[in-house]
Amino acid sequence: MISKRTTYFRYDGFTLLELILVLIIISTVLGLAAPNLRGFFSSQQLTDLGEQIVVLTRYARMKAVQDSTYYRINFNLSERRYWLEMLEDSQYRPIERDFTTDYILGSDVTVEFENIEMDGSIYYIEFAPEGYSKQCRIRLEDTKGNIVEVVCYGPAEQFELIELIDGKEDERE
Repeated sequence: MISKRTTYFRYDGFTLLELILVLIIISTVLGLAAPNLRGFFSSQQLTDLGEQIVVLTRYARMKAVQDSTYYRINFNLSERRYWLEMLEDSQYRPIERDFTTDYILGSDVTVEFENIEMDGSIYYIEFAPEGYSKQCRIRLEDTKGNIVEVVCYGPAEQFELIELIDGKEDERE
């Protein structure tokens, strides 16, 4: 008796043609999405900068109350940086603990202040030991037209971040 031998082909993977086709589809989709993602990341960087300033204002207010002394956040626009100082012996000095780093304002960010004090070329927000600060606004705008504002509506209120879309508050939140 002669047995018939049947050969079965096993399909273990994709063919080269299928892999190339999938790569072309993925490349096309990424190519279409990339311009939109670029705008997202630039606006996200501006939002991160605004959030960093809000966190620093809340920290300064808390430390002013805790240490019973004045704190202030300084902005030097010519050097594109900002930092936190505390009042010691009737003079403001950079803090040598906690938030010791200077923070950088990106070169593509325009900063405008409303109702903020100046000391020479330094803009500053002062936080009193009683927990008060001045009502003020910091407007941050990047080269793509994205705008965020860091706002304090009253002396006893916290600073908050507002994202603007076409000059109006973002109503998505």
